[in-house]
Amino acid sequence: MKLMLDRKQRFSATMELLYTQKGAAKRYPFPAGMEIAKNDIELIDPRYEEVDKNFLYKLRTDYLEIPLLFHYEDPKSKFGIGIGISWARLVYIKEMQHDYRGLMLDTANNMKGSRRLTTSVNSSRYNKNDWGIMADVKIPIYKGLKFNFRFQYSFVPFGEKREFFARIDDETPSSIRKPFHNTLTFRIIYSFNEKYIENNNYDKEGKRIGPRWIRNPEAMKW
Repeated sequence: MKLMLDRKQRFSATMELLYTQKGAAKRYPFPAGMEIAKNDIELIDPRYEEVDKNFLYKLRTDYLEIPLLFHYEDPKSKFGIGIGISWARLVYIKEMQHDYRGLMLDTANNMKGSRRLTTSVNSSRYNKNDWGIMADVKIPIYKGLKFNFRFQYSFVPFGEKREFFARIDDETPSSIRKPFHNTLTFRIIYSFNEKYIENNNYDKEGKRIGPRWIRNPEAMKW
């Protein structure tokens, strides 16, 4: 939903409804990955076999998200920038802390298996609500077709602070994590409700001033 805020169509406000997937993944070389978070639930699952000696962390979070942004668009270049906030509701989550050999012995006496963390939307580990700030850039391609770049960062943690302990020493934390979403989004967008006319503004040398296609101000209703 888009609302124009002035007659020259420079300022506008938008509200969106998005289904967003966010997450993280990182591999740790042996033995740095041999640590486990305090109070984690462990599940040995031999379906996830390790093919090397690296340790894996993966997190996936799915959100129903509502961004609210205020935009400015240059009348000549149609280059636009925006800033705003977003609220997101957690609808699905999956987390894996380890995926490595060293948990089980198979028939050939080889070590295999994995260590997984289990969590859910209703657990207290991750917040159901996520609040973030957003910066938005739009680059015109053709009429209502634009390239969109967006940066987003959580201004409050979306989960609890967690202490990780080395397996050889479960008394002293080896690392502390406090989760924040830090995302970059690239999109191709098209606005169906924008009406365009050919730009007939030329300078003295006969060069067009601004882009070829501009929005038709007469098509706007106030």
